[in-house]
Amino acid sequence: MPQTVPAAPSAVWKPPGKFAASPPPAGFITAIDPDKTYSLAELIDIGERNNPDTRIVWERAMQEAAQRGIARSALYPLVTTSVLLEGSRDRILINSIFIQQDVALIQPTISLSYTIFDFGERASQIEAAEANLLAADFAFNETHEQIIYEVSAGYYQLISAQGEISAAEATLTNAQTVQSAAEERLKNGVATLPDVLEARASTAQAAYDLETARGAERLARGNLAGVLGISPAIAVHVRPLRETALPSVLEQSVTDAIQRSFGQRPELLEQQARIRAAEADIKGARSRYYPSLTFSGSADYQGLFGKQEGSPSAQSSGATWRAQMNLSWTLFDGGRRRNDLDRAESAKREAQAQLNGLQNQAAVDVWNAYSDVETAVAQQKAAAALLDAADRSYEAATEAYGYGVRSLIDVVAAQRALAQARTAQVVAQTRVLTAVTNFAFQTGDLLRSSAAGGKP
Repeated sequence: MPQTVPAAPSAVWKPPGKFAASPPPAGFITAIDPDKTYSLAELIDIGERNNPDTRIVWERAMQEAAQRGIARSALYPLVTTSVLLEGSRDRILINSIFIQQDVALIQPTISLSYTIFDFGERASQIEAAEANLLAADFAFNETHEQIIYEVSAGYYQLISAQGEISAAEATLTNAQTVQSAAEERLKNGVATLPDVLEARASTAQAAYDLETARGAERLARGNLAGVLGISPAIAVHVRPLRETALPSVLEQSVTDAIQRSFGQRPELLEQQARIRAAEADIKGARSRYYPSLTFSGSADYQGLFGKQEGSPSAQSSGATWRAQMNLSWTLFDGGRRRNDLDRAESAKREAQAQLNGLQNQAAVDVWNAYSDVETAVAQQKAAAALLDAADRSYEAATEAYGYGVRSLIDVVAAQRALAQARTAQVVAQTRVLTAVTNFAFQTGDLLRSSAAGGKP
């Protein structure tokens, strides 16, 4: 069926046949075991295998490797062969008479051409290709680092959401306990109806907060599935937050971290490779001011057959060859080489300026990440103290309420403070993990803990 255009600007175009996205290549997608509890390292490995971005940058690196091979091929001679088969029948004029003449030719030929010297033009092309391959390799690592970070962030988001569910469930249990106590006291005539209504409202709020936490957990699970390259409908079981160790302090100064990031962040190393490629382009532009010396030669064998009307046929055969040395030197080109050199030098300055900008941004990123870790660790310690105090306050308020020396309002207030403290503890613990991961991402340390392989 021929392809058509939309019938009108206001009408949606319908394809003539069925079009569907091609399924992923076999062997690229790693399956998830729904009965297994995965660690972060295992999920990172799955994400690196499944994410299509790793295959994209891998293929780009393969293309740059092929381009390097193309550049290196210029160092070797070019050998070609051909076979010419030719036949003709003509009528030629001899002594006022046209006679028929048949001629046939077979000529196999082998040719060779080789650039002997070009003042470094081929070498500069190879150097540029190798630098571009190096840049592609660093881009490959950068993609892996980004995936490691995204999987880690999604993992911590999920365990944080699960931790908030546990906190909300505990809060609901406390609210139900307080409500039961209030209703029992109402039956015994030692509590008022407003107290019971307040307790019921507190229970309803706790149930609402629990459903909110469950919804956030489902969203976090979907986000993690997207990073892993799997369906959100597939259950991924992870270790709970309480089984995850929390770091306490940073063992390095921020100055050392910034300096280390300059030698580790893939985008900085990639840009340094781009500068090398620009320097190689400058060498190539300069080499074109000088002559090049090339050799070319060919050898062939000719087999000839001919026959004229009224005469016997004739044939001849023999080998022929030719060789030449060619010195080529452009003396005037209207400023083409000068402009080409100016362009290459400007490209290097641009690449250097880009590197300086990336380094400045890296320093800011590391500084902010370092500060965020320090803040998160301090907040986590404060949240732990807050939870302990809120828990003690709730227990004391509940006990005093049982003795009739505290009001239900005091118990509900203590319960809400405990709920907030539980949530704050979960958020603070997760923030420490996320902040440390971000710090490792900004310094380039993520790649040290997860060695990148040679395949996507």
